[in-house]
Amino acid sequence: MKTWRKILGAVVLIAMGAAAYGFYLYNKKPADVRKLPADFEMAASALVADFSKDETAANHKYLDKVIAAKGKITEVKLDATSGQATVTLDTGDPLAAVTCSFYNEESTVVKKLRAGTEVVVKGKCTGKLMDVVLNKCSIEQ
Repeated sequence: MKTWRKILGAVVLIAMGAAAYGFYLYNKKPADVRKLPADFEMAASALVADFSKDETAANHKYLDKVIAAKGKITEVKLDATSGQATVTLDTGDPLAAVTCSFYNEESTVVKKLRAGTEVVVKGKCTGKLMDVVLNKCSIEQ
């Protein structure tokens, strides 16, 4: 009978530990991309070229990685209702660009940007739709 109690106690302790760890992971906040080092530093045109050449290989290489992309701004959008700021970087390819969406706190910095300005944008790559998309971006100077 004592053996069953020990086994039951061990199972209960393991279950409680697993539940506590699951609760911790559920409530853990995502990492702030602004504070992470870039996994890749490259021109926006090189990033789009990699995705155009072989999207599967590029997804494997860049997906969910922090990328610092350098390029000229072609468009700056600020959504008045949500405060969402988006910048499009020129790549030399008329069919594809790099679209960067920013943290809401970055909108004051993005408001000052103008088309034609060369910038370095750091963000997390989420793949290619029509354009290569970087999310949770910030301007690196």
